[in-house]
Amino acid sequence: MSDQMSYAGYACNGQGYLEPSSEQLNYNMPFTSTTETYGMPVTVGAFFGMLNNFYNYIQSHPEVGQAFQDTYAIDFSKASLMRILSQPNCEYVRFHFAIPEPNQKISLAAQGLDAGFVQLGQAHLLQKAIDNRMLEGDPDDPNTEERGNGRGGKGLESLGQIFEALKAHNSPLATADMSHLK
Repeated sequence: MSDQMSYAGYACNGQGYLEPSSEQLNYNMPFTSTTETYGMPVTVGAFFGMLNNFYNYIQSHPEVGQAFQDTYAIDFSKASLMRILSQPNCEYVRFHFAIPEPNQKISLAAQGLDAGFVQLGQAHLLQKAIDNRMLEGDPDDPNTEERGNGRGGKGLESLGQIFEALKAHNSPLATADMSHLK
């Protein structure tokens, strides 16, 4: 469909956890082919609340924090996402946790999905796997991306600055220690 929509998204409560919001978040997003929506927009307060909850969690669970190896965000460029989204029948993007290099650092790999949440090119990829040709490039392979052209979550000083400003006001959205962000 080509209609545009605006809708209420999610804000956060005093602990930074999502709750439905009556605030209209007008992103003029095109409808997908289903009424079920994934990836609802959130207010900036909810965004920072969710991040704060994440950083508090990994600080209170050091074994989880160690697995991230100081990589707390993965950057995808607009071009990377557009390559996936512009594929015929692409309605969703799925992000998988991945380890692309021998250094064992966690990253994200993205693939397009159709309206039924099936990866694009499923039949083609299944046949390549059956024929043991997965390592061969093929013009019919669907577009996938790993880390886009980003820096793997480095350079988060701006995020740290916002958290420090929130902390100065004793905001419940900034209770995590952000000193580890580089």
